[in-house]
Order: sequence, then C-alpha cells, then structure tokens
Amino acid sequence: MKVVVLNGGKGTRLGLSDRPKPMVPVSGQPLLERLVEVAVRAGFKDFVFLNGHMREVIESHFGDGAAFGVRIEHVRESAPLGTAGAVREARALLDEAFIVLYGDILIDVDLAHFAEAHRQAGAIATLFVHPNDHPDDSDLVEADASGRIRRFLSKPHAPGAVLPNLVSAALYVLEPAAIEHVPANGASDWGHDVFPAMLAAGAPMQAYRSIEYAKDIGTPERLAKGEADLASGRVAGASRRAARPAIFLDRDGVLNEEVNGVHSPDDLRLVDGVGPALRKINRAGLPAICVTNQPDLAKGLMSFEALEQVFAKLDTELARDAAYLDLIYFCPHHPERGWPGEVLELKVTCDCRKPLPGLLLRAAAEHNLDLGRSWMVGDRYADVQAAKAAGVRAVLVRTGHAGSDSDRFDCEPDHVASNLPEAVAHILKAFEQ
Repeated sequence: MKVVVLNGGKGTRLGLSDRPKPMVPVSGQPLLERLVEVAVRAGFKDFVFLNGHMREVIESHFGDGAAFGVRIEHVRESAPLGTAGAVREARALLDEAFIVLYGDILIDVDLAHFAEAHRQAGAIATLFVHPNDHPDDSDLVEADASGRIRRFLSKPHAPGAVLPNLVSAALYVLEPAAIEHVPANGASDWGHDVFPAMLAAGAPMQAYRSIEYAKDIGTPERLAKGEADLASGRVAGASRRAARPAIFLDRDGVLNEEVNGVHSPDDLRLVDGVGPALRKINRAGLPAICVTNQPDLAKGLMSFEALEQVFAKLDTELARDAAYLDLIYFCPHHPERGWPGEVLELKVTCDCRKPLPGLLLRAAAEHNLDLGRSWMVGDRYADVQAAKAAGVRAVLVRTGHAGSDSDRFDCEPDHVASNLPEAVAHILKAFEQ
C-alpha cells in the first residue's frame, strides 16, 4: 500500500518564506520527515509526494527516498488543484488502496491498524475522525453506530444546532475507485467537494474513530502546542504502541441528570459542573470514555436514531465548555421480556450490560488501554462491579442513583465523591502521585 502525501501548503500563516509548509521545523525536525517516520514505523515504504509550492525544496531534501530507507515518487502539480485534484494527477501510480496524509498535520497514528480497519469495513473511503474542543467551527461527520458515514456537516453551522462532535482529521484510506469521483478538471477538495458527492452517489464510507494524536499545526499557536505536546510526551503517549490508562464514565446520573429514561435530546440536562470536569480530563491527555447501558432500545422505548440524537445533544452541551468524550460505548440489550413493542433480537443475555465488564474490555481491546491504571466513575454499584471485574478502580458519585441500587453487589468503590468534578479531582490527583 502506498502513502500519498499532499505537500501543496505555502505556510503563509507560519511566516515561511524559504520552504513550503510541510518542511516547517517541528522541535528541530522537518514535519514531513516526521510523517515519513510514522509511516515507516507502521511498515510502509512506498510514498507518492504530491508537491506544489517550492517543490524543489522537498525534492532536494528527500530525493528518491533511499537516504531514508524508503521509495519516493514525486509528482508535480501542473497548477494548484486542491487536495483531491492533486491526487487525480497521480492516479496512474495508484492501482490499489492507498493512504492519504496531509503534509501539515502532526500525527502519531498506527497506519497499519487504520488500513486494516478500512479493509474490514469494505468501504471505498475510510476517514480518521475524532472529537475536538471547538466543533462549532469545524467540519463534522455524522456516522451510525457501526461507523458508516451518513452525512457531512460543513461549517458554518446554524446557531444552536445539535451536532455530533466528530471531526475529520485529514487522514484517509482510499480505494482507487474514489478517484473516479474527483472532477476531471480544475481544483477540488476531498472534504468539501468529493466526499459529499461520493456519499450522495451511494459510495460506502467509514469513520475510523481513534484516540491517537492527529493535530493540524498550520498556525504559530498550533505549532507551539504541537511542540509542547512532543516535549511532554503527550504525542507518543497517545499512540497505540504502549497501553494507556483511561477514565470511563457512566452516562445517566453521572454526566446528565437521571430522569428515568432519556429518550430525546430535549430530555438531556447535564449535571452541574460536568463540562469543566470533562475539560480537565481532556487537557490532562487522558481518554474520556462513556460506557452506558441503554436497555430502552431493547424495550422498544426508543430507536437507535433517537439515541444518536441524544448523544449529539450530549456532545453539543459539552462543547459549550470546550469539552468532549473521546469514545462512547453502549449496551442495547435487556435480558427480560414482557414489554409491549420490545425488540426481540435485543432481549438477550449479553456480556456488555453492566455489571458485566464487556464495554470496558471492548474499549481496551480496540484502543490498547491499560485497565490496571484506569478509573471508572458511576452512580450505581453495577458500575463499580463492572469496573472491578475489568480490573479498573472505581469512584461512586452521589448524583443520580447515588449508589442506591436495588441490586447491591459484593464490591466497594475505591472512593466516594459528591459529583463528577470531585471525582475527577481525586482521579487526577491519584495520577499525579
């Protein structure tokens, strides 16, 4: 599989005059070198560089790639063609699935795992996506529970709109058939022009949600942040190379008020202080992962589409405080039958319904998490039991059900807190110690 790198950026906002944007020094090393190293670490050796502004700087530095232990083919843009038009120019070199990297992002991503996820999804295009702390001014993606992309939501967004916090990180795996959707002439952009057209044409497209590091460094402020993240170890710490701890969070009664069933976005109200508490987790570089039982799906009291809308409302409310959930896992099952309109295929005994640890174990397997260093925050002893079964430390909060479960499990939390802000303060202090 070839790695295609888009190197058309000028770096005007970075004040560059002697080199193109992909060659900006990041902690003393050209960004483009760092991108090559990331790909090589994942086993990729064949590159296609799509060069535009000051292309001679890139071509002189890298040559055919032999000095870096790789093979590089350079393609010069005949004119500024945009991100998709530039790939169209290289279509003769791309006869199988290929990875697309933008030359202005700092990443530490397991590209081999990303490529394998694309293969298994059977999609024409797979997009690396993640939440950020400013979704209101970002281009967003809407995907179903399986990751199939439904819509592209381009900025600007309508004031007050309820939107999922899922942002494309300008990192793709594409089949050659994707190039057929690029206009034959002129400039075009993958995100704004081609991907929406592909979706409208019925092309299967997949969202690959990850907690790995991928950030644009196209401004002096973002560059400084990227260099700080490198120096602190945050970039490498977010990679899949070593297991990392996470903070798991129940939803109802912990993040939002317990109202005996949140069936629509209008039903959701955040518990006081939740947004700033989540922001502290985000800024500490720890994944914030929601794990929640949603048995009303099995009972027929709500649809999967309604649940997606509720999660979008949760994203929207958290974004007001520049906070986000990295991942969301939910159990749709319920073992007992007898509800009018119940969904029989979901009325099963599963391993993901808390107090069983299936959701935590699945998250750990999919994202290489260190459960022994992780924490769980819940308002029920079922949450505590699930945490203990997974080898995770637990905090019981006094919001929501406040531990007054009718089913009392033979377990005790590691800490009891009044609410999520207090729980987060305890957990972060434990990590510092």
